Amino acid sequence: MKNSKFFKLLFVEIIVLGAICAYFLINSSDIYRWYVGNTDFVKQSKNCNLHNSSCLVKLKDGSIMELSIEPQSIPLMKPIELTVKTKNIATDTLKLKIFATNMNMGLIVKTLKKISKGIYKGSVTLPTCIVGGMIWNANIIANKPNKSVGAIFEFKTAK
Repeated sequence: MKNSKFFKLLFVEIIVLGAICAYFLINSSDIYRWYVGNTDFVKQSKNCNLHNSSCLVKLKDGSIMELSIEPQSIPLMKPIELTVKTKNIATDTLKLKIFATNMNMGLIVKTLKKISKGIYKGSVTLPTCIVGGMIWNANIIANKPNKSVGAIFEFKTAK
C-alpha cells in the first residue's frame, strides 16, 4: 500500500516538473507559429509611394491593410506616426517590424494599438545613417486565431 502511494506521488512530481521545464524552455510564440503556420505576406505595389500617399495591400485571405506615414517626408531621428486602416481584420493589435534592406540598421518591433474599428496607430523613430538613401521595409502582421497574415510596405529615406 505504501509502495503504491510512493509511485503515485512520484508520477505527479514528474508531471509537475515536466510542465515547469516546458514552461521555461518552450517559447509560446513558437507554439503559436507551429499552430497557425508561417505568416502569409503580400507586398505593396511598386507604383505606390508612401511619400505621396497611403498604400493599400489586399492580403491572401481577402482582408485589406492600408498604411500611411506622417510626416510624408519620413524623416530620420524624428518621430513618425504610422496609421494602418484595415478591413476584415478583427484584432486589438497589429505587430509592426521595421528594418532596412540595404544595411543592418537593427530591427524595430512595435505594437500598433487599435484606435477605433479598423484603425491602428503607432509611432517610431528611424535611426540615421551616414550613407543615406536607406530602403526600409515595414512588415505589418495580423495574428488571427487560425492564421497569420501580413503586408510588406517599402519606403526610402533621404540622407
